[in-house]
Amino acid sequence: MKSLSVVLLVLLSGCASSGGGGDDDVITKMMMGQAPRGQLSAAETAEVEKHPLGSIENPVLAEGPAGEQEYFSRLRCPEGKQPFFERGGSVMERSPYGSIMDVYEVVCDAPPRYSVFIDMYHPGHVELRAIPGFTIVAPGKN
Repeated sequence: MKSLSVVLLVLLSGCASSGGGGDDDVITKMMMGQAPRGQLSAAETAEVEKHPLGSIENPVLAEGPAGEQEYFSRLRCPEGKQPFFERGGSVMERSPYGSIMDVYEVVCDAPPRYSVFIDMYHPGHVELRAIPGFTIVAPGKN
């Protein structure tokens, strides 16, 4: 409930601001299901790729909540089983694309727990890579 309150506060503060641009544009794009920055420069992409996939600096990209669920349904633990995953909420730290991210707790049969960050504002994107230590099934094969 607390995270919902924070998101509502952010949305309301964006509605209350005036002028063209800034947070209004960010919120409008996210409400439309789009990342505020659809493309990164080559240098920015190289910087993002220095970090592990699923980290706060290099989140998994997905299309909406369904894309988040689909990604985890294809993810496989080191022992080959599908992990248990649960959405922890949204984080106010913005992704490299300017979006608010979701964080999921991912658990396999053996510890540790993993925190995986996802940016769900990428229409049409299907992540084909697995987070470190995991494997992934091709779309439609699970």
